[in-house]
Amino acid sequence: MAMNNNLDGHLGKGIEIKGTLRFEGSVRVDGKFVGKVISPATLIVGPNAVVDGEVEVGEIEIHGSLRGQVKAGRKATIHASGQVDADIDTQSLVIEPGARFNGRCEMRKKETPKAPTPAPTAPPQAPNPTGGPTPTQTGPTKRTTNPLKQTT
Repeated sequence: MAMNNNLDGHLGKGIEIKGTLRFEGSVRVDGKFVGKVISPATLIVGPNAVVDGEVEVGEIEIHGSLRGQVKAGRKATIHASGQVDADIDTQSLVIEPGARFNGRCEMRKKETPKAPTPAPTAPPQAPNPTGGPTPTQTGPTKRTTNPLKQTT
């Protein structure tokens, strides 16, 4: 569990808030929050906390109760006392023994740019001795006249 001296904000026990919470540093919730949480940093849901809504953060540590949707860009941790009824989208999920998780989890690797794949090339083929197209040749073919055939 993160120490309080590393926190940039704290929603204490007995406090209830509804709305949108945006922050840059680490925030701990020990009360009740209903709404949307948006941050590139860490949200800590304390053991007595209830968070109900949509959460989009860099990391989340859940010691209390969370319901809704979670998108944790880097990591989501459900500690032994945590109770989660939510769908989670994250790169890394940690569930401690004793934790409760009811929902769906989608884990994605960090996207890296892909190098373009070169187009396959066919090996060169010898010309067809009959003058017709080769099996992979397309388009018009050059016709030759037979010097042995006489015309009248």
